[in-house]
Amino acid sequence: MNLTDMLHLEMEPIGIFFGNTTAQCDLVPTPETRNCLVPFLMAAGKGKTVAMDADNCNCPGGGVGCCFGDGFTRGNPNIHIMLSQGMGDKAPPQMPIHMKDGERFYCTPELAMKWRNAMPYSDKGYPRTVFAPLSKWADIGTPDLVYTFANPDQLSALVILLGSHNGRAINTLAPFGAACHSIVFAAEQMDKDDPMAIMGLFDISQRRPALKNLLSLTMPYPLWEEINRDLDKSCLTTHSWKEIEKRL
Repeated sequence: MNLTDMLHLEMEPIGIFFGNTTAQCDLVPTPETRNCLVPFLMAAGKGKTVAMDADNCNCPGGGVGCCFGDGFTRGNPNIHIMLSQGMGDKAPPQMPIHMKDGERFYCTPELAMKWRNAMPYSDKGYPRTVFAPLSKWADIGTPDLVYTFANPDQLSALVILLGSHNGRAINTLAPFGAACHSIVFAAEQMDKDDPMAIMGLFDISQRRPALKNLLSLTMPYPLWEEINRDLDKSCLTTHSWKEIEKRL
């Protein structure tokens, strides 16, 4: 039994390979343009292998998500202002509206700074992070993380499967961050004895039309291996799931 097929995933699970310099890649973004990571993750889910390094991953938040350290300090030291109430009348006329009015995820810059200071910054991505669809893992190796786009039905099944071998109720965390930050939160889980999966794509500023019915789930590779075990005994073989399958 194949978990991807049983879930009827719209896109392939994506392997994330930290520090990989050898994989042959289909897409390598140019640093001359501002590169949001989400479209490249979607390209990986549709079959492309993508490489990001600290230069072409030039969105400050994307640098954080890709585990290239503290991209905020390097590229956007005023991120806490943007995430709260914005610069208001102090903003230059040419400044984007999200800097002028703020994204208002936090009520004050001080609260946004508290979030920023608590981010689990990681250097695991250097010198290059590779994103590859499941069908290409055999040519690259074992990924560090697995990132999956999932609709509510599929996400429900994945959350259940994460507890099917340990009996715990809580196996998934849902921290707030930018659209790609579930990656850095999941990277933190790699070093824990009882790692958890990370739900993501809650950033409403990046919830483009293609993501209308999708969230993400990112997990260390050992968790991916675990949820692929004993699928013949899983919730995906029940009458309940077969009813859900009719709408997938």
